[in-house]
Amino acid sequence: MTTLAQVRDGLEARLDTIDGLRVYKHVPGDAHYPAAVVFPPTHADYRDDLGAGSYTHQWIVMLFVPATVDRQQLDLYDFLDRTGPSSIFAVVEADRTLGGLNVDARVMSAQDPLDLGEMAGAQVYQRAVVIEVIVS
Repeated sequence: MTTLAQVRDGLEARLDTIDGLRVYKHVPGDAHYPAAVVFPPTHADYRDDLGAGSYTHQWIVMLFVPATVDRQQLDLYDFLDRTGPSSIFAVVEADRTLGGLNVDARVMSAQDPLDLGEMAGAQVYQRAVVIEVIVS
């Protein structure tokens, strides 16, 4: 059975194919931007009736860009687009098995309104991307 750590590593590997995006396993104490943090599943339906022990996880990938200049929030658009070399949707769709795992990963949505927050002591614009992973 595929573990949570394997799914996390697979998501990180896919996101790491986006040139210039720094991918972190945890909220870093010192970050380089643009950044993505893969958070543990927010929802895990272990009793899914998908057959033969399959179940679903929903993962959150938080995107962060610096907020030193207000127009930097526009840097999020390329990551949220359906196509292009910086598209999270496109890189996950290119390998929905996340490197050959027994999973089916799908980018479901970008959620939360654009928010001004703080990460690693810096002001950032942030946006959440929800990825559903069906584990077989």
